[in-house]
Amino acid sequence: MTSRSNAEREEPTTGFPTTDRDSDMDEEEMKKWLSTTYERGSKKPMKELLTAPWGLPISDTDVEKLKVGFKSRSMDDKWDMLIEDPDENGNISLHILRSWLQEECYILHIVPNPSNDDGRSANIQSITWEGNKAGLQCDAEQAKKEAVILCRSHIHCEFETLPHYPSSMFWDPSAYKKLDAE
Repeated sequence: MTSRSNAEREEPTTGFPTTDRDSDMDEEEMKKWLSTTYERGSKKPMKELLTAPWGLPISDTDVEKLKVGFKSRSMDDKWDMLIEDPDENGNISLHILRSWLQEECYILHIVPNPSNDDGRSANIQSITWEGNKAGLQCDAEQAKKEAVILCRSHIHCEFETLPHYPSSMFWDPSAYKKLDAE
């Protein structure tokens, strides 16, 4: 057994992965992999889309956090939150996906407020969610709670007009109904 001095010990890395000559990924591919930008058609679409109005006012601080999104760095993260480029009216969508499967689960449709008098520059106008999660379906209220729990835990949104939801509400079995087999 050999011992190594402190100078010889390798320091753990906490930064982003780097490319090297042995890597199959070039720098451009690495940037794309780490990006929180949503690219249409690059992810598995939802099987059964359900959409409901929301009208949730959100603070300027939360808007900025949503615009940044979240990209998982390890399998433990489980979720990606990718932001779609704004349309001609400034509307954006936050796509919440299972990271390893790249399957969309929720989409928050965010629209700017015409006036910013109350410090809320936008509203979550509606939510779209997967209506067939392995033969189970939740209603709009449950989908909203799950999206809020994910945004609060991963990108630290406040959504101060909403109550706190305990983590036990996420995938609450009593909030799901079994879909009829076809």
